[in-house]
Amino acid sequence: MNENSPSAPKSTDLPLPPVVDKSQSLQGSRAIGRLGESAKITAIIAIMCVAFWVVKNKLVKANVTWAVVQEGISNVPYWQIGIACGLTALNYLILTGYDWIAVRHLKKELPMTKIMTGAIVGYSYGNVLGWLLGGNAVRYRLYSSWGFSFLEIVAFVSILATTFWLGLFLLAGVAFIALPIKLPEEVSEKLIFDHHVWGLLFLGCIGLYLAACTIFRKPIRVRDFEVTLPPFSLSTMQLVVSAGDFLLASQVLFWLLPSSQSAEINFSTVLIAYLTGQIITVLTHVPGGFGVLEGVLVSFFPEESLGDVLAAVVLFRIIYYFLPFIPATILLIYNELRSRHRPKEAVQDI
Repeated sequence: MNENSPSAPKSTDLPLPPVVDKSQSLQGSRAIGRLGESAKITAIIAIMCVAFWVVKNKLVKANVTWAVVQEGISNVPYWQIGIACGLTALNYLILTGYDWIAVRHLKKELPMTKIMTGAIVGYSYGNVLGWLLGGNAVRYRLYSSWGFSFLEIVAFVSILATTFWLGLFLLAGVAFIALPIKLPEEVSEKLIFDHHVWGLLFLGCIGLYLAACTIFRKPIRVRDFEVTLPPFSLSTMQLVVSAGDFLLASQVLFWLLPSSQSAEINFSTVLIAYLTGQIITVLTHVPGGFGVLEGVLVSFFPEESLGDVLAAVVLFRIIYYFLPFIPATILLIYNELRSRHRPKEAVQDI
């Protein structure tokens, strides 16, 4: 075709590409991100308000006042509080196993003192402030200062989450099948299936995971992501550590019930109630599960014992949540001070 042909477009007639203002696009994406964060925080606050509303209604219906709760606290013998404190210390020692498993699976070299620091700080802040606002944030701060890359920290947190769910499924499965659980009627109706069926489903998930860890020894690639399952020995360690964690935490709560109630409220029911509270807390991201754990417990136990149950929860939060938060904060500040005075080359070589 001739260049001067009327059907041939001239260079000046060609459509120009649209001009994209990258700064406006970036501002738009940031605005959407802030909107998403605001919606998430609003949803969490709404869940907490609903949970506290449920607790308040239950307590009003049972004629439980703050004076009744104070009396319940005073009825807990000092020796039971001492046992609860000892179990809490042992529990936080067991929590170190979560981080040790993750470090070993990632084949990283890290002193045991730092692994213990990461576990104590991470879980203390996660218990009080929630995993999104506290636990993951301080873990990123700590492990990045110890030479972990961003992707390694993401993988690290994923291993922790897997270990968490494995122990929860194992204990829930065993409890639903083998232990004498006394669930209130309103809770049993919401289970859909019989609790024995749920127990088999939970244990079935554990069996599938162990089988996968045994069979798939090569990395599993899903699009741009590559996942390497832990060996069977490490996956069984995940079960032991996580199950031990939940058992000890629920034992702390159980021992804080007044001695007059501990014979009437069996440990298996306390265990299931605590596991249920943990599941809802993780799924809703409510910081510290405040309102959620209380709401679950007041739903699981009879009205006549709610004063003692709430007293046990108050003591549980003080002993298991807030007391470890103090040394965890000291450890975090100590690590920050050391990181600031440490040469950059030394940080990279860790």
